[in-house]
Amino acid sequence: MMPQVAWKQSVRILWGGRFLSSAGLTGISPFIPYYMEHLHAGSAKEVLMWTGLSVSAPALSYALLTPIWGKLGDRWSRKWMVVRALTGLAVSMALMGLAQTPLQFVLFRLCQGAFGGISDASSAFVGTHAPNKHQGTALGHLEKASAAGLLLGPLLGSACVNTWGSRSLLFVTASLTLSFAILAASLLSGGEKASDIKVSLQTNSWSRRQGRNELQRKNGIFQTFLFLLSHSLTRRLVVAGIFFKLVDFATFTMFTPLIREGIPSSPSAVLVIGLLLAMSSLGEFVGSSWWGKRNDRTNPERNLRLAGLLCGLCLLAHSLPISVIGLIVIRFLQGFFFSALLQTVMLNVLRCSTDQDRGVRIGATNSLLMIGQLTGPSLGVWIGGIFGTRAVFIIMGAVMLAISLWICRPAVEEVPPVSVQQPYS
Repeated sequence: MMPQVAWKQSVRILWGGRFLSSAGLTGISPFIPYYMEHLHAGSAKEVLMWTGLSVSAPALSYALLTPIWGKLGDRWSRKWMVVRALTGLAVSMALMGLAQTPLQFVLFRLCQGAFGGISDASSAFVGTHAPNKHQGTALGHLEKASAAGLLLGPLLGSACVNTWGSRSLLFVTASLTLSFAILAASLLSGGEKASDIKVSLQTNSWSRRQGRNELQRKNGIFQTFLFLLSHSLTRRLVVAGIFFKLVDFATFTMFTPLIREGIPSSPSAVLVIGLLLAMSSLGEFVGSSWWGKRNDRTNPERNLRLAGLLCGLCLLAHSLPISVIGLIVIRFLQGFFFSALLQTVMLNVLRCSTDQDRGVRIGATNSLLMIGQLTGPSLGVWIGGIFGTRAVFIIMGAVMLAISLWICRPAVEEVPPVSVQQPYS
């Protein structure tokens, strides 16, 4: 573990990287349809098609490659995985700014998901270098950075696009992210190879080689997925995380249509929708570090159950005839409670891993969580098309409550096994 001052400095650097990553993603997303028009995508229908592909492309490539990057981080260096993720995001953003056709833009968005992944890299880094009793706090600070980017990204992006245009937004984001990659390469500590921490103590070359081969076999990507889905507590939390993401993206897709049903179409309606969306991000910003510290002091699984139940109630409240002021309060509380969910799932993965398998387990977990993100929007649209927009929030709120109650079965009291690697002789 790193000295207290060193790991806190590292968290501050990672905070900036997570903020830029989140702000860059949310800053450009609202303007992709305009960018597609600039790239001469074609008719309005074709613009929508290319926009949909552009929005979903990073999530798909990220889900496929994140376990591989985690595995490489375990064998190579988690510090350089952070640098790789920031550099990959910077290069892909710059390439998107240079795109001349919609197809090129989509391909570069695929590169963004494939070669980015600062969330995984930063989580694995703090899981290795932050003291055990402060891991929840560190994860909470990183989640706060993502929430800050989610909150400020659209605002900063709109100001940049309005002043200099969409391409300039991409180039500015790429430059800032590359600067943080250089900063991380210069100031982050812990560049040793994680997989060599134990086996480097062996002086016999044959024993070292045998130990390394055995370690790689036990910590393979396929074996990692088997572990996550076979251990009772970890399986429950990962499955819950998938549903939490599904609920989040299903309701987010239908939120604007829900508000439009209750507010007459006008310029003020757009402002109200923007304000309500921002209140959810503000709630996540306020709640992330609070829940992180609470996870260090109390049982994380109980925190997850409590936050999930309260978040489900907030979703159900969306279906009631509530004033705009009431919705502002509900959106803030929903974001506050939701900020506890995914970071608690990740904290469990950190605590049931070792220095030799932490990265691949985090990567595999995030790969599984992407199932919810990829299926949520389509499911929300399907439910809304058949039963109406309010039904989406009723059904998804019920799902959130059911999953949160399912977590509180006796298995939540189990302690996840940590496989301690013995020296090879």
